[in-house]
Amino acid sequence: MKRSRIGLTAGLAVAVLIAGCNSGGGAKPSKTLKELGKDEKASIKVVYWDKNYFFQQYGNLFSAKFPNIDVQVVSMQNIYGSGKDPNEAFQKLIDEEKPDVLMFDSPDTFEKWANDGKLYQLDDVIRQDKFDIENILPSVVEQIKAKGNGNIYGLTPSFYGQALFYNKDLFEKHGVPLPKNKMSWNEVLDLAKRFPKDGQGDNRIYGFAENTSYAFSDKKQVAFQMMNAIGGTSGLTFVDPDKGAVTIQSDGWKEALLTTVEALKSGAVFAGSDEKFDPNKPMMMEDHMKKDLFATGRLAMTVGGSYMISSLQRTKETLKDITPVNWDIVTVPVDPKNPEVSNSVSLSGLFAVNANSSNPRAAWELVKYINSEEMARLLTKSEDGAMLSRTAYAKEREGRSMEPFYMLKMSENSLYKNFNKIPYEFFYQPFNELAGNEIQSVIEGKKSVDDALKTIQEKGQEIYIKAKQEQDAKNAKEGKDQKPAEPAKN
Repeated sequence: MKRSRIGLTAGLAVAVLIAGCNSGGGAKPSKTLKELGKDEKASIKVVYWDKNYFFQQYGNLFSAKFPNIDVQVVSMQNIYGSGKDPNEAFQKLIDEEKPDVLMFDSPDTFEKWANDGKLYQLDDVIRQDKFDIENILPSVVEQIKAKGNGNIYGLTPSFYGQALFYNKDLFEKHGVPLPKNKMSWNEVLDLAKRFPKDGQGDNRIYGFAENTSYAFSDKKQVAFQMMNAIGGTSGLTFVDPDKGAVTIQSDGWKEALLTTVEALKSGAVFAGSDEKFDPNKPMMMEDHMKKDLFATGRLAMTVGGSYMISSLQRTKETLKDITPVNWDIVTVPVDPKNPEVSNSVSLSGLFAVNANSSNPRAAWELVKYINSEEMARLLTKSEDGAMLSRTAYAKEREGRSMEPFYMLKMSENSLYKNFNKIPYEFFYQPFNELAGNEIQSVIEGKKSVDDALKTIQEKGQEIYIKAKQEQDAKNAKEGKDQKPAEPAKN
């Protein structure tokens, strides 16, 4: 991939100073950025989901504080879609638009760009500006540094996290002990099995569900998602991307599948619905809300992201005839062998400065402001449900403590680790369908666990090889196998 080299403007040139000896021994160049003059004007581009959303969330406030910096937004809307490889589409967008500030939704993509020298290293300018990162959640900073070989190449005002949501009234009504932090999957499912399984229609309740919406919850995919959740907690992965090998035929995945099958057959766990989606019969938002098991009081426990809090509040305000759920949260299920970490906690929305930016100081001012204490204070009033990286503004929501979202460290062993190395088409549909079908065969007693895993392994490997060959052929055709140009030196 060829990249353009853009020279730095004189007014915003990077001054290279010589720092004193550091703990590693020897002198290390320290890159600092000349501050913008009082009346100095600058123009920068930022890549973001959507132009209007960016200005609503950050841009209007930034422009009010920095009126001399003109911010243009490059929308990412067109890089997603059926058959598109988002990594390739993202690279093409950057090549064409040459933005100064990049927003990464994938930690793996961020890591690759940082290690390829495409992002501006921020450590020195953070020290130069005395920018406070001490009050950012330590595990967020640790993960950012881990992605940059010990250096900081980006910052995020929020992160993605999950918690175990539970209905306090259902637990009290049926005399079941309340959930606790750092339970294992077996402990969670044991609690679920203590709820009644004999209700009918709207009186049927469940102890646990991986998906809270019983409309269009395909049984095969519900089973696959649940096995993913259980296996992922133990650090298991489907594919070794470095070896190009499917890795599901293992003792760990066997245990995850056995646990999934037993839970779904028990009747205590919601196993999906036979209801089919009819495209000619559109469903209103209120109809979706009425089919949410947790929001309508028919589910004791579920794992969900922080967005669920906003969703529950909207349901409360919209469905006046339904008693609001008396909910609370604890941490997601953990691996008993490693109870302090979770793969459900991950980086998201990372903002970084393009190494080739012609306005690095102006670009850094935007990244700095988005991740500032001032912005964190304002984002506490936002309804998007994101968990803020600055811990001072993360105490509670709706009167509940948010500590379970912050209690666990981020795991290095993610179910989708190095996802960007795996052919996009592999996970897009074929493998998911194969796994879902095989798991359902075990639940229905048509196959043994060992036979199902063997089939997923062998046919999954065929799917992987085919997807890899198609991707390589596509890359060769588009000239993607050319050596990328070195980024311009600042």
